[in-house]
Amino acid sequence: MEDSWKHVTLEELETNPDKPGRRWEASPALGVEAFNFNVAVLEPGERLSQNHFHYHENQKELFYVVFGSCRAETTDATVTLETDDIIAFDEGKAGAHLVYNPFEEPCKLAAVGWPQDGRYPVHQLETADEATDGSVGGDSE
Repeated sequence: MEDSWKHVTLEELETNPDKPGRRWEASPALGVEAFNFNVAVLEPGERLSQNHFHYHENQKELFYVVFGSCRAETTDATVTLETDDIIAFDEGKAGAHLVYNPFEEPCKLAAVGWPQDGRYPVHQLETADEATDGSVGGDSE
């Protein structure tokens, strides 16, 4: 393999069994250090986070729907996302969100989080109200 480029397929990568859905963390395999790049497939009824809502204190996130449909909930809206839709969330409580698949078909997402080292801490929330009333859930993901 050339030093100036890297190529991987999802079949070559292991999924992360500690995360909901099937999630491939591609950044490490590609040597990417500026941001986290993941691909995830959410089956019907699955959500992307281990808890309900979550946010990162120091990381923004962007999701691109490769195929299928899913929903994103924020503290003030619910948005249905379909193939080729893109949504981004700010860092901090203002960017608290939940991405899940309430539909009958799988949904494949590409996810980018930046900066890479801003992933932790993650604040997991039971409800959207926790993002607006000052209480915060645990610091793990």
